[in-house]
Amino acid sequence: MKKYNIIMIVMMSFLFSSASVQIIHNSASPTVDIYIDDALAVAGFEYRTATAVLDLPLEFIVGIAPAGDDIIAEFPFSLEDGGEYVVVATGLLGNDITPFGLAAAGTTFGADEGLVGLNVYHGSTDAPGVDILADGNVLVPDLMYGEFSGYVAVAEMDYTIGIAPTGGNVIAEFVAPLTGLGGNSAIVFASGFLSGDDPAFGLFAALEDGTVLT
Repeated sequence: MKKYNIIMIVMMSFLFSSASVQIIHNSASPTVDIYIDDALAVAGFEYRTATAVLDLPLEFIVGIAPAGDDIIAEFPFSLEDGGEYVVVATGLLGNDITPFGLAAAGTTFGADEGLVGLNVYHGSTDAPGVDILADGNVLVPDLMYGEFSGYVAVAEMDYTIGIAPTGGNVIAEFVAPLTGLGGNSAIVFASGFLSGDDPAFGLFAALEDGTVLT
């Protein structure tokens, strides 16, 4: 079970301006520890899991370390006061074409009553640009690896989500049970390898409390 050591971060958020950030582990790599300004923030962070939305200072450095080991990569961040952001660990360690990194984008947490807010991230390293369809209608067109769709709000209901090469026919479908999530939001991320290698391709949704739905 993950434990979040964020006492220092919470204290800093009371003293300084802060931003809301959710972190998602979508790099098919070992379990990692995440540090904020050299303080352990997330221990034992597993592939395809997410933190809850965290309050973080506006200027900080994220350190990534194999679980229980030393930091091997650092990434500086500069955020806006009151901003809302998603950060996705993505790519592959040791791969020159799709190297490991942190992809970040502004987003919106929550939605109006009866709606569910979505922001889609294309994190499948061997998949082409894709169209994402909801019940046969294009929801997000031509999303390339490493890109976010931006925030969209859809009606609170269950959908069949289709994945198609840009302009092509649907090659995979997934059930998205959004009934009961009205007023909330989710970061939907494509993950794994379309080639069938392990881990296999899939769609996952990270809710604001850190729950990840397959």
